[in-house]
Amino acid sequence: GGYSFFSGTSMAAPHVSGAAALILERHPEFVGRPAEIKRILCATAIDLGRERSFQGAGLLDILHALASI
Repeated sequence: GGYSFFSGTSMAAPHVSGAAALILERHPEFVGRPAEIKRILCATAIDLGRERSFQGAGLLDILHALASI
């Protein structure tokens, strides 16, 4: 009945999957084009100023991603 704190790629994957689902819902023309969805999400992520190996593309920004399409 409580809350726990977790981090890492296992926690990031559901968020990125949800963002991809939002893009697909609004833009069904991207169905079957996962590389294009990845490109959009990576290009619109917020750089956290950390090492690339630590932050990846950065902080997911779904509003920016949707606005960029």
